[in-house]
Formats: sequence, structure tokens, C-alpha cells
Amino acid sequence: MPSPSREQLRLQERLCAGKSVIGVDIGPQAVSVAQSAVYQGKVTLLKVAAEAIDTSKDRSREEAIGLALKTVLARVNTKKAEIMCVLPGNQTVVENICMPVMPLDELQEAVKLEVLSSQHFAIHRPAFHFQVVGRIVDKGVEKLNVALAVASQASIDSLLARFMPLKAKPLAGQPKTVLAMAPLGLNVAGIIPSAIAIENIIKKSKLKVDETLAVLDMGAISTELNIYRDAHLALSRQIPVTNFDLTRALMGAFFGNTGKVELTSEEADRIKYEYGIPLPGDDLLIEKKITSHQVSSLLRPRLEQLAGEVRRSFDYYSEKTPAGKVDRLIIFGSGARIKGLAEFLGSELDISVSTGDPAHDIELLFEGVLGLKEDSRKLAGAIGASLGDPKGLNLLPAHYQNRKKRFYQKMFLGTTFTIFIGILGIIYFGLLLQVDVQRAEVEAVTSEYQGLVPRLKQLKYGINLQREVKRRPDWSVLFRELSSLSDDLYLTEMDIKGNKVHFSGIVLEKDEAAKEAPNQLLLDLQSRILPDAVLLAAKQKSKKTDARRFEIEGHMGASGGASDKDR
Repeated sequence: MPSPSREQLRLQERLCAGKSVIGVDIGPQAVSVAQSAVYQGKVTLLKVAAEAIDTSKDRSREEAIGLALKTVLARVNTKKAEIMCVLPGNQTVVENICMPVMPLDELQEAVKLEVLSSQHFAIHRPAFHFQVVGRIVDKGVEKLNVALAVASQASIDSLLARFMPLKAKPLAGQPKTVLAMAPLGLNVAGIIPSAIAIENIIKKSKLKVDETLAVLDMGAISTELNIYRDAHLALSRQIPVTNFDLTRALMGAFFGNTGKVELTSEEADRIKYEYGIPLPGDDLLIEKKITSHQVSSLLRPRLEQLAGEVRRSFDYYSEKTPAGKVDRLIIFGSGARIKGLAEFLGSELDISVSTGDPAHDIELLFEGVLGLKEDSRKLAGAIGASLGDPKGLNLLPAHYQNRKKRFYQKMFLGTTFTIFIGILGIIYFGLLLQVDVQRAEVEAVTSEYQGLVPRLKQLKYGINLQREVKRRPDWSVLFRELSSLSDDLYLTEMDIKGNKVHFSGIVLEKDEAAKEAPNQLLLDLQSRILPDAVLLAAKQKSKKTDARRFEIEGHMGASGGASDKDR
């Protein structure tokens, strides 16, 4: 492979220093990045880099990841770049769901309810993002086809903690080792599932638009099967067989000519990648330790489990989607390096299977950007992320996505405020010219007001006095009424408090008519001046006399009428 020329390298540096997108994939064994930008009207891959996660020097895995991340990002220009990160498939769930046609704000709540209630999204503290990708007709009813990505909030926070700006407040609850290795000062523009990163690669490739493509992304600790219809994700499923499971299967004990034999992990990996899956007719002694028949017997259970899981996923997709037949299968990830795996799956599934090249059909700035083809398979996640759009399916929290928008809003508001202050200054100086005139008018009004104040106080005093007089009862009316008592009635006592009057007296019982005199007096008072008058007592004064004592109580209203309470 020819080395790039000086002109190509200068062009690369110039493009990397401009507006670009950097995809970051933190894998189990290495951190990889890829940088892309628009060049000559096309999205072009500018640069890639990878750094192994080294935990051999008495450092924790978190510290090793932080060091690898800093090292690999130092090889690309991040000044004007947008950072797009990949979440591994074992930390996300990506699904297409059908929802009734409804407004966007109602759809947000409906999708949230689906995430919280469905066992398919059983994730602790789930965070989600969705996009409407089209409309479908289900049993004669039009519905929305919604692409939904769900991940735990903890995994998103842990990833963001590595990129937070220096002046930002640290995310709560993160380990000190993570925060200690996170002084990158970089803003993240997007967080996407690995299935969406692969989708970005497929969209850039020259595939048939009506092709249904399956991608087996087989990594060391997770394997994900994604099915894409017309370059859009239609089904994503975790497969419980990983590349490390095959390594561990080869490390199982077996008996050879020299007795019990066990392979180391390095020997198992070398056998997978150099010798691969034996064919039925192979009869070789590998590494002077194990025969091809023994390799086949150790790997066969796991390989059959892998093929069975893929087949069940294909069957589920066929039942779920009309005419849902998968056209071919591509293997990505470290599993693509296993010799003979594509041939084995092709035979078991009766389908075309090949190993994938993430840079196939993607514009490269120059030949040699990717280096060796074998290494490019490890860069699928980073390359796919660098081809992504932050406006697409994005698990980054909303307040981070709107950061740039808020920045420009602040700039706009600052400029508007400055202009507004300038206009106010002009108006202020104009108003100063009228200050003297206004001051004179104010002084005249003040003088007139001060002259009116004594008159207003006197008028107010007179009004209050009239109100007070009207509220006082006119006791003369009561006295006139009591002055015309019959000859048989005598008042002995009277008590007046406020508008309440209480009086008592005696009546001489000369005849039956005289006995009714207190009652008649009560009726007269009720009908004229004391509507609420009551007879409190009417009893014989003593056994030796015919006199009877009585007591009456009532309330006088203003000016001798009924009381306010009665009215």
C-alpha cells in the first residue's frame, strides 16, 4: 500500500481542522475513533485511529480506558468537530414499534408508557429517544412506524463523564476513577446504539434499495443481530454467543496422545483466526497439541447454538414482516476474523454469508486511510458513528443536545440587548430636553393638591360625622312609646348598652285584661320599634300581692328603626 503524499497529508490536516464529525467507540479491548467531513460534496472518511486498553500496568480498567481515550483523541483534531459516541449492543435495546397516529407531544407520553410497561425494555432507569420513520397500515388502520432506542441512564452518564467540559459540574454518582480520567473538555453531540452506527454504514454503501440485509456484529463480550430493510433498521436482537464464548470453548480440557491438554486464551485465539473452523474432511495436528477433529468437537455446540439463534431471528422477522425474507448476512466485529465462520453459517442457514468491510463503498480521502483491511473490521462502530447525524436517533439527554442552540440564543439575546440599550439611550437624551417643562407642570399640580388637602380632610370629617349620627339609635322613639303605658304597668329598671335595651317592671293584676298587659306591650314594641324584642320573664312578685314582675329585651336600629342585624 503506497504511503500518502505530502499534499494528501496537508489536505487531511486542513479538513480535520475544519467542521467534521468524530465517531468514538469504546470497546472491550480498544478505543477506536474515525473522523469524517464533507469533501467535494460527499461525506469522506479522513482519518482513523485505535488504541488498545492496557490494564497490565497496575491500573484499573477505568483508568486504562481513560488513558486510551485521551491517547487516541490526541491523534485527531477535535477543535471544530462534533463527537458521536457508540453504546454497545448489550447496553441498548433498539426496536421498531407501531403507534396510533397522534400529535408529537402525545406520542412522547405514549412511547414513554410503552418503555416503562413493556418487559422488552426492562432496563433500570431507562432513557429513550425515538423517531417516526414512516407510516404503515396494520389491519386496515394507518399507524406510525416508530424507531425506538432505549438504554440505561447510568450507562449514558458513565459515557458522558469521560467527555464533560472542565468547567461543567461532574455527574452525580460516578466513580472517582471515571471523573479523574475525564478532563477532556469535549462536548458530545450524540450517543447512538451500535445498530444505528451499522445502519449509517449501510446507507452510505451502494446496496440495492430493495435488499433485506442481516448484520451479525460479533464482539468479544456481546453479539448483536440486526436486520435492515431498505437500509433502515427493522429488527435488532442480542445473540447469547460471543467471540469470547468460542475462545472459552476451545480452552476446555480434552485428552490427547500426551494426556490431558488445555489451551491458553492466546493459543485458542490463534487457532480461531489462523486455522479456523475445520472442514469435515480435515485431519490436522494444530499447534502440536490439538487435532482438527478435537477443535471441531469443542466448537461445534457453540457454533450450532449461534446458527440456531440467527435462524430463529430470521423466522421471527419473516412472521412479523410480510415477505420478510433475508437476502444475505454480513459478519462484523472481531468474529469476522474467525476463519471459516462465514462458510459455516452459510451452510447452516442456506444463505449468502460474507465478512464485512465497514469502508466498502465509503468515500476515502486517499488510499491507505484505513490501513490493513483486517483492522478496519474493528472500526465499524467508530466509522458508523462518524457518518451519523445528531438530529437522528440520539440518546444524548435533551439539555446537552440543545447546548449549541442555547449558545446562539444567548448571542442573539446579547446583541438584541445591546441594540435595545442604545435605543433607550437615544430616547433618554431626548426626554431630558422635556424635563424642565415636566418639572414645572408637576410643581403646579403639587401646589394645587396641597391647597385641596385641608378642604378634603374637612369634607371627609363631615361625612364620617353624618354616618356616625345615622348609625346611632334614636332612643326618643322608645321613650315616647314607654310614656304611654297603661295604668296597670310600671317600669322599675332600664339598662341601655349600645343598641341593646333591657327593662323590667311590674303589672298589677286587677283583672284578666291586666294579666295580658306585658304580652300586649311586647307585641306593640315588636310591631313598631323593637322587632326582635323578647319577654324574658313574667312571674308573680310574691304570694301576698297581685303584682307580677316582667322583663323585656330587644335591639334598636339606627334612627329608631330595626337593627342592622334584623334587616
